[in-house]
Amino acid sequence: MEYSTPNAIRQIKHHCTKSIHINGQPSCPLQAMSFALKYHKLDVTANASSVNVVGIEAVKTHTDYLLSQ
Repeated sequence: MEYSTPNAIRQIKHHCTKSIHINGQPSCPLQAMSFALKYHKLDVTANASSVNVVGIEAVKTHTDYLLSQ
């Protein structure tokens, strides 16, 4: 199901006892939550034994406004 970032993080925290997969690769709940911060919308699908997290709409960054190092 498609969620915004805060709702997706809530869903990941709710299903933290299940195995979590980000784009098909196994990960821990903390990695899934940090992955969620990179997207505006995510698809979080919970099965009986696992949770699949897939990013849909990435956060857009404008390099024109970033400070150079």
